Amino acid sequence: MLKETQNWTAPEARQVRMSLRRRGFTILEIMIATAILTLGLVGILALFPVAIYSGKQIVERSSASVIADSVADAIREGLRTQLRFTSRDDAYFVFKHDGVKDPIPAFRTKEKASADYFVLLPKFKRRSFKGSRLREKALKAARTFVYPETDKRKNGGGRERAADNDGDDYRGTFSNGEAFEDILVEDTYKLGTFLPELDAQGENVLDDQKIDALKQYSYAFAITPSVKDANIARGSAGAEFQPAGRLYHVHVMVYRAFSKPAPGAVPDIPVFELDFEVSL
Repeated sequence: MLKETQNWTAPEARQVRMSLRRRGFTILEIMIATAILTLGLVGILALFPVAIYSGKQIVERSSASVIADSVADAIREGLRTQLRFTSRDDAYFVFKHDGVKDPIPAFRTKEKASADYFVLLPKFKRRSFKGSRLREKALKAARTFVYPETDKRKNGGGRERAADNDGDDYRGTFSNGEAFEDILVEDTYKLGTFLPELDAQGENVLDDQKIDALKQYSYAFAITPSVKDANIARGSAGAEFQPAGRLYHVHVMVYRAFSKPAPGAVPDIPVFELDFEVSL
């Protein structure tokens, strides 16, 4: 074999080498192909955590959106059918929704301001505002109540003027150094009060009601008089603003795995927020 090879001419030897080279890949070619394949696989695998996180966010936001809409419907229903007035003409309504712990009594005379179903409605501090920027001035003077109520004397014992203004309970600073005041959510209504246990049976027990993930969610809401409230001032209505006290702004906050904020710590951020206006 060697002798035959030695008798080959130069063109014949070149042709043999080219023929042998076509039979397979060199080690260098294999290493380059492996490196390219590895880079491609790494790029594809890197997309999986992003896709999983995005899917989780979509499911979380979708569930929170449904919860927020349900809370909003319960608030509207409460104002429409469960509105009450105290002897001092303070308004409140009975809030009925999953998460309310205190049992709602059958008679109005048994309803307590300290119960978590008792939602006292705030008022403007004054009945009349004059000067420039009337509505902004009125809104700044408006009171904000956050529910569930966490103050020692809940709902001021049923008196709107004695209740604490929750609109300035949290103070922080923006990145530019400007200070601000905001509400502080210290407690939430936790879902699962009316949901059946996983092993519950019966015709009235639906499988959808056994979704244990819903019990990770909770919610709170804030109510303040609306800056868009009707102006009942007579005559020079443009120079005076007398709010009718019939329109409210509601801010619903839905949380997942809520934890009470420590003193001075940044409070939990809601996974979903909903704002809407509601009238008496």
